[in-house]
Amino acid sequence: MNFYKYIILKKRYEFLLIILLVFIQIIFFTDLAYSSVIICNHKRIICQETEYQTAAYFYCAKSEGPNVMIISGAHGDELAGIEASKKFMNDLNLKRGSLIIIPEANKAAIKNRVRALSLTEDLNRNYPGDPASSGIKKLAGEIFEIMDNYNVDFLLDLHESMDYYTENTSCYGQTIVLDSDSNMFLQDISEYLSGKLNQSVIFPKDYFEVIIKPIEGCSTYEALNRYNIPGITFETCTKMDYNKRVEFHYKCIQNVLVYFDMISLPAILTK
Repeated sequence: MNFYKYIILKKRYEFLLIILLVFIQIIFFTDLAYSSVIICNHKRIICQETEYQTAAYFYCAKSEGPNVMIISGAHGDELAGIEASKKFMNDLNLKRGSLIIIPEANKAAIKNRVRALSLTEDLNRNYPGDPASSGIKKLAGEIFEIMDNYNVDFLLDLHESMDYYTENTSCYGQTIVLDSDSNMFLQDISEYLSGKLNQSVIFPKDYFEVIIKPIEGCSTYEALNRYNIPGITFETCTKMDYNKRVEFHYKCIQNVLVYFDMISLPAILTK
């Protein structure tokens, strides 16, 4: 072989070897950098090709942990939880477990800015529903089908109410609602959550109170009684500033996932 051809081939092989080593390093260090970041991300369409069509979003981390479901927008005029859920999805850094978020559960009602399309179409009175049915029953049924199929361990349902519970007990504003007074786990997580949220409350009427108020047909009631899945309904009062309500919903999601050690709060928030 010509000496100069040998030199050229050698340099080419050396160059290719360098490129290969750089490529391997990039893959290796990228994997290390994202070892605790979400590694699967997909969505499932619920009630496809109907007026209630919406999406459920699935996230999971490499490390095993609890499976939590978050629902917002069950009532179309309760907007703070919807915005908080969407914002949280953009900020999410899951370190263990899996998370299912349905940010706009009742999309038909949300489009019309109404609680429900009719008195009989109230999503949070129609669980567990029936996926083989139609209308609101189908929507409720497909949501519960996801809950059952994916072995959800905990349910968080985000809501709003038009008045403070402390001033009008027919409303739920500023409450954490439980469906059982004998479930020790629910008592523990609700006390933890109210304690964390009330740290940032300035005015006494804005304090969150834990109440026991089971209602048949509600998501948390049916989840607990049919599948033994514990959950809480979180309620802010619409008399409060909107941005403050969004902040409370966001912090609620954060603290629930911190409770399960599924995320870590930024250092500035833990001081």
